[in-house]
Amino acid sequence: MSSYPLDPRRRFVRGTRGGKIRQATTVWYEHTPAAGAVAAILSATPLADGAPTVVTKSLTQPDVPRVLTVKGNAASLVGPVTIQGLDANHLAISETLTLDGTTVVVGTQAFSRIHRITLPPRAASTNTVSVGTGSALGLWHTLHADVRLVTTLDGAPDAGTLSMHAEDVARNLFTPAGVLTGTKILRIIYLV
Repeated sequence: MSSYPLDPRRRFVRGTRGGKIRQATTVWYEHTPAAGAVAAILSATPLADGAPTVVTKSLTQPDVPRVLTVKGNAASLVGPVTIQGLDANHLAISETLTLDGTTVVVGTQAFSRIHRITLPPRAASTNTVSVGTGSALGLWHTLHADVRLVTTLDGAPDAGTLSMHAEDVARNLFTPAGVLTGTKILRIIYLV
C-alpha cells in the first residue's frame, strides 16, 4: 500500500533555476489513549470443545488505533487467535496471534475497529481467552524514516519508540516511554 493519503516520494517543489526539493505536510496527532489492558476488547471467553469459537458481538472497540494482545488462562492453552477489523484508515486488516499459555502475546498491527475474533478449540473445559490492548499506538501514514518533530506526553518530552513500515499503515507504530492513563495528552507532530 502506498502512503495514505499522500505519497511523499512524488511531491516536489521546483526552484526557479530548475532544482527541486521534497515537499512535506505536517501532521498533528493528539489523543488521550488509555493504558493497555489484558481484557479491554474481549473479556475472558470460554472456548468450545473441538471447534473454533467465533465472536462478532460484545467487542469493545479500541480508544485509538493500537496493537492488540491475547492471553489464555492455562499454561496448556495454545492455538491461533485470528482478529479481523480495520486499520487507522478504515482498510481491512487481519492478524493471527498464537496463544502461549498464560503469557500475554502482543500483535504487530494497529486496529482501529474489530469486527471478528476467532478463538481456538479448548484444551480443557475451563479454558478461556482474553483479547486486550497493547501500548503501541497506530499512526495514519506509512513512514519511510523517523520524521517526528515533536513528541510529548502530558506536556513533557517523550522519547518513545517509533516502528516504521514503508508499505503497511497498520505497522507504523509509536510506543510511548511514559505511562498512558486515558487523561494524559499524547502529542506527536511529524512530517509526511
